[in-house]
Amino acid sequence: MSLSGVAQAEPEIGLVVQQDYSGALGTRISAQPEALEYFKKIFAEERVDTDASAKTSLQFLDKTALYVGVRSSVVLDRFIYDPNTQKGEAAINFTKGAFRFVTGNIKTKEAVSLNTPTASMVIRGTHLLIFVLADGTSEVNVLEGGIDLTPCESTEAQRVNAGQRITITASCETDRAPVREESGTQQGSLIPQMPTELAAVEDVVPAAGDEDPVYVIPDPNEETGKGGERDRGSRQGRDGKY
Repeated sequence: MSLSGVAQAEPEIGLVVQQDYSGALGTRISAQPEALEYFKKIFAEERVDTDASAKTSLQFLDKTALYVGVRSSVVLDRFIYDPNTQKGEAAINFTKGAFRFVTGNIKTKEAVSLNTPTASMVIRGTHLLIFVLADGTSEVNVLEGGIDLTPCESTEAQRVNAGQRITITASCETDRAPVREESGTQQGSLIPQMPTELAAVEDVVPAAGDEDPVYVIPDPNEETGKGGERDRGSRQGRDGKY
């Protein structure tokens, strides 16, 4: 079978709903990157990338919405949906960047899996803001609904409800704080942008002779003087497909 034949076998899972194209690219298996212009179809196992000036909005088969901010990368592993029964399953891997995720009509929400390099999530009717740094540090804000989140390779899930956010560092420490609400968005837009302090961390570069930069995530509870809930698990890492 030719490479083009393999690419055509990937099922369609949704389309681009952002009318103004700003540079987002989609890369399917064994294919070259293509412009994700308005109404372009998206497919299973496609990777979506944006640079410093690009962003995009995607809508899946059940009208679940995914808004992708600048300097972001996400892999759309699968999205299966039966409109007659409203049942299905999905898996999305957030590699890096800023995202807003809003569930649609799918009833089997427990079969929707969202993953970052340091966390896996099962949703429960959910509106999320997700931020992922280059080292895998992840922050998940639950605006509506709830999630069961498992940090790194832990076997125990943690419930995170509406109004809460949880941060999972590259070393698998977790911290809880009140949700950011809409502070991670541009005025009048559903497209998220990296919060100021996280964007500052993203711009850190290694000093001469250092293998990796040192990431210091500001403590969201410092202003109130309250300590967050912290725990530490074994860091084994998650290998993405891309």
